[in-house]
Amino acid sequence: MSSSTPESPTMDPEYLKHGQSKPSFLQVSGTASQWSSLPKDLLITIEEEYLDLYTDKIRFRCVCSSWRSRLSKMPNHKNSRLPWLLIPHNHGITCGFMEPLEKRVHKLELPQSGEKVFKGSAYGWVVIAEKSSSIYLVNSLTKARIKLPPRSKFPDVRKYHANKHGKEYLLWSLSLISVPGEYYSVDSTGVRNDLLQKVVLSSSPTCSNFVAVAIYGELGSLAYYKRGDKKWSVLHDKAPPYKDAIFHDGQLYALKGNGQLMVCDIGSYPKPMVTEVAPEPSRTPFGDLHLVESSSGIMMVQQCFKRGYIYEPSELYIRKTTSFNIFRLDTNCRNWYQVQSLGDDVLFLGLNSSIAISSHDYPDTYKGNCIYFTDVNYNFDLEGTGRGFDEGVFCLDDNKIEPLPAYVGDSHKVWPAPIWVTPNPY
Repeated sequence: MSSSTPESPTMDPEYLKHGQSKPSFLQVSGTASQWSSLPKDLLITIEEEYLDLYTDKIRFRCVCSSWRSRLSKMPNHKNSRLPWLLIPHNHGITCGFMEPLEKRVHKLELPQSGEKVFKGSAYGWVVIAEKSSSIYLVNSLTKARIKLPPRSKFPDVRKYHANKHGKEYLLWSLSLISVPGEYYSVDSTGVRNDLLQKVVLSSSPTCSNFVAVAIYGELGSLAYYKRGDKKWSVLHDKAPPYKDAIFHDGQLYALKGNGQLMVCDIGSYPKPMVTEVAPEPSRTPFGDLHLVESSSGIMMVQQCFKRGYIYEPSELYIRKTTSFNIFRLDTNCRNWYQVQSLGDDVLFLGLNSSIAISSHDYPDTYKGNCIYFTDVNYNFDLEGTGRGFDEGVFCLDDNKIEPLPAYVGDSHKVWPAPIWVTPNPY
């Protein structure tokens, strides 16, 4: 199948080969038009009789959009929640997927040239921001691409001039970084890197009621986009900063820097209604905070660091994770309480929407009571220094951090930081 089709991933034959013990129907010669016109009954027969692994079924549907449209949507499967590690190279122009069950890396080229950074992922889609102000979603398997309103359409932007190099943005100030209540100029790289922290998704963007919510600006404010909107709208302009957000039971839950949890009704009229779910804990958390939806409810995860400087070959600010603290939400008392163990759960934290799975479903792959984490701090001064990212596996049983499973190739060429993705061909 031609890789020039917009929704067709770039793959070598190994990407689609099922296994050595069964015949491969995907190596038969033929033109692209012949491949895309295979009868529905034949496609169903191939999938049902010759593809056993869930990951193989995903790849089969990613060959081209015509195959995917002829096959029924796959039912929920425990492997559909299993995250893959998206490993970018050359500023995200090329990427690899570390598939944990097979322990292999699959190559993938993302559409559009230019330097990219990741700002979130969920439902198989990755949020990508570019220096040009563009923000868009890419399906990590099919390469389908959906535009979101650009960074220049956020509530804090008064003017945007793409050709005014070094001063592309004129932003409204809310903090002591500049004079509160006044405007100040920022270059496009600084806005992309530092003033757009994260984007979370309510569902796959192909759904009619799709909503995206961004944490942005100097203090971590909230803005939202509904399918069909031309700009980002203010969700809650009071009492930031917000550190993380998730969609749970159809509602947006947003976590403030002091640990206070809010629920946001984006559909309320005339403007979104924001109410408190739980106050800040008795011991105010510090460091990065993550919200996680698990089988046992909502959790707040505090990521603790040690910070410092290195001076060779040049002065660099670095930070490294030292530990995590776990808080669960008591929905009856509407309060947080700290716990010492995740039990059988495994967490995946990073710039992605946080993921929780049960180690019982993957006994040979993941150990329970562990946190797999990737870097959320874009320290661009580290690029080219040979120093790795702040990432690893934290085990709550012994409070130790081990390296993530090794990359294939030179890890020092990985840039920006990897991100967790749950593959989805839709």
